[in-house]
Parts: sequence; structure tokens; C-alpha cells
Amino acid sequence: MVQPSPRRSGSTSPFDPLKSNDVFISYSRKDKAFVETLDAAFRKVDRDPWVDWDDIRKGEDWWRSIQRGIEAAETFLFVVSPDSVSSEVCRDEIEYATQCNKRFLPLVRREGFDMQHVHSSISRHNWLFFREADDFKAAFEELLKALDTDLEHVRGHTRLLVRSLEWLNQGRDSSYLLRGSDLQDGQQWLTLGINKDPSPTDSHVAYINASLDAETAMLRARQRAKWIVVLTTVLANLAFVAGGLSWLYFRMLDIAREQVKDSMEDALAGAIEGIDGDDFAELAGVELPPGQDEPFDHPLYQDHQNWLLTVNELVPLAEPATYIWDAKADEVFSIGDVYRITDSERAHGFRESKPSHPEMLDGFEEVSIEWDPYEDDFRTLVAIYGPIQNSAGESVGMMELEYDATYVTEVAGEIGVAIGVACIIAFIWLVISSWLILRATQPPHETAARDRPPQNP
Repeated sequence: MVQPSPRRSGSTSPFDPLKSNDVFISYSRKDKAFVETLDAAFRKVDRDPWVDWDDIRKGEDWWRSIQRGIEAAETFLFVVSPDSVSSEVCRDEIEYATQCNKRFLPLVRREGFDMQHVHSSISRHNWLFFREADDFKAAFEELLKALDTDLEHVRGHTRLLVRSLEWLNQGRDSSYLLRGSDLQDGQQWLTLGINKDPSPTDSHVAYINASLDAETAMLRARQRAKWIVVLTTVLANLAFVAGGLSWLYFRMLDIAREQVKDSMEDALAGAIEGIDGDDFAELAGVELPPGQDEPFDHPLYQDHQNWLLTVNELVPLAEPATYIWDAKADEVFSIGDVYRITDSERAHGFRESKPSHPEMLDGFEEVSIEWDPYEDDFRTLVAIYGPIQNSAGESVGMMELEYDATYVTEVAGEIGVAIGVACIIAFIWLVISSWLILRATQPPHETAARDRPPQNP
């Protein structure tokens, strides 16, 4: 007794069509009684044959129905008899099944036909004999065994053929293509099925290659979109970080300048504190001995110069000098100058006129700082100025402390280097973290699928 096949329930093949038939039966109407018996035997074992029971004339709707039945069937059964061999309709069905590379199983029902008239797709396959003299039960057992041979490949062939033809009939609409794991299964089927029977058709190959191309393009577009998002995020974050670090840089620079200013102001206050304003006013008006440029022997001058040297020794970065201002002549004249002791080439002579500028003139009335570096014949400088007052609180002169500009610029440079390093570290971290996020959010199959080559039969 023929047992029902368990394959129709619980099959796990990824290529099981949503609606397919086990076999398509092509036959002559004179063999209808046999086909009815065959159909009943199939249904008894839970198989689903496709049989055209209606004797209608060939037309477009009828033929398209036949084509769909052949496409969706896993195996093409041809009932061989003199009438089916000579039938034009049967020959058309065989031709279409051949185009679809269907698996053929010829069933000989009646002999007496001319082998020269048998279609080549029928004659080159092994035949099963279902003649009246043959044991139907045994022949049917052989038929079921043949149908179950390499079943997964045959099901894949059917499913992919139906889908590829649907794709072609819809004008190669990309929405009908394979995707994801379905595409991976299709690619594997094509690779393994090249040397199997039935072999893949051109439609199979075109469909799977188009699916691969579409998925590769989609993955690359998705990858580009991800990189755009990542780069945009990196640039936005970098701009945010750069803005924050720039603010921090200028804030730290302001703080550093405040510290430098406080240090300069403290040094200036201490330097002015050591000068008696009344003595300074007297020194400024001393008469020079004939033939002398400086009052070398005058005790006030000696004390004044020694004090300037002391200031320089206590604050090595500061180089002090003192001046008076003739408002009527609008000129500034040098009184004391530490350079006369430390570097005569840079010194201004006693009561020698010196070019003035607004910050210097302000220094006769209040503390004033010249932050913008200026140059003399030797180097670039910044300076702080403050008034020298007599016992009556009147301004009788001005104290100047000059500093090499690197005193300020080096501080700014060190801050700038630190901020620059912080920017580079932040940029590298943003790039690495964004790349890690990009990799972490990429589905595992995308890396392999992106570079997968197209398949050829």
C-alpha cells in the first residue's frame, strides 16, 4: 500500500512556494480515465497534482492558465500514448516546460507511437510504465520515489522560477526581487544547482543577479547614508567641541593675562613704593655739571639708579625706567634707566626725549598697560606704566616696567598648544567612537553581502 509522504506537512525548505503543485499532468483526452485514477492516487497520499479537466478550446486565458500551472509545478508528468505524442497542445506544453527547465517524468500508458515523433525532452528521460498490464501500485511507488528525489532542489527551482517570471512580467520591478536571507538562500540554490537536474534557467540567473545587484546597491547606499550621518555627527560634535575649546582657550588666556597683569601691577607698585616722589622731582630738576650728560655724582641720581637695578634683580623679567612729562612741549624725558647699568646700547640718556604714545602718557595719571607688543631696535616688548607722586599726591613722573613680549606670548602659546592637543584628541575620539557605532549598528550579513560577486551558471 502506498503511504502518504510526510513532506507536505512541516517542510522547512525556504523554497516552498506559497501556492504550488507537486506535478503538472500533460495528457491526451483519450487517456482521461487513467489520469483520473492517477489524480485520485496522488490525492490519497496528500499530493497535489495540476490537471486540466475542462475540454476547452485553446485561447489566451486558457493557455496562460496552462503556463502558470507548469511554472508552479515541481515536476512535469507526461502521459505517453500515441494520441499525446501527436497532440499539438501536448507538444506546446512540453515546449513551455522545456523553456522552464522543468523536471520531466514520462509515464507510458499506451504504446504504438512512433519514437521519431516523441519530443526530445521526453525521449531523453527514463520512463515509468503504467500500461494496463503493469502493476499500478508498484509503478506508483516508483513514481513517488522519483518525485521525492532531490526534492529541495526541485522546490527551489519552482519557487524561484515563479518569482523570476513574475518579476519579468512586471517589467523588472525591483520590489519583486529577493532580499536578505531569501536572497542568500537563492544564491546558494543557484550555486549548488548548476549541475543538477532540472538546471537553472536564464530567468533564474537574471533574477538572482538582479537581486544581488539591487541588494549591493542598497547596502552601499545605506552605508553611504550611515557615513554621511556619522561624518555629519563628527563634524557637528567637532564644531561643538572646537567652539567649546575656543571659548576655553580665550577664557584661559584672559585668566593668564589677568595673572600676568596682577604680577606686573604688583611689581610696578613695589617699584614705585621705593621712590620718594619729592626726591624724584628734585632729581628731575638737577643741573648737570659742565661737560656731563648725567649727574653721576649726585646722591639722588645714584640712589635712584641703584633702586632701579634692585627692582630688576628682584623681578628679572621687568626692566624699569622713569620719566617726566613736559605737558607744554608735549614731550617725555628719561630720568632713570636700568639699561644705563645693564646694557648701555639700549639706554636713554638723562633727560633724553623719548617718543611717547597714549598708554605711556596715561601712565602719568594712572596705571596703564600696553598689551599690544611693540618693537625697539632689539626686541619685541610689552610694558606697564604708573604715576610717581610727591607728598602732596601730585604726579611728578612715571615709572615704566618693560617686559619681553614672550613673557605674554609664551603663556598664550602654551595654552594654545594644550587646547590644540585637546582638539586633536577629541577629533580622534569622535572618529573612532563613530566608526565603532557604525560597525555595531551594521547587520552581520551586510559586510559579506556588500561585496558578494554576481552568480553565473
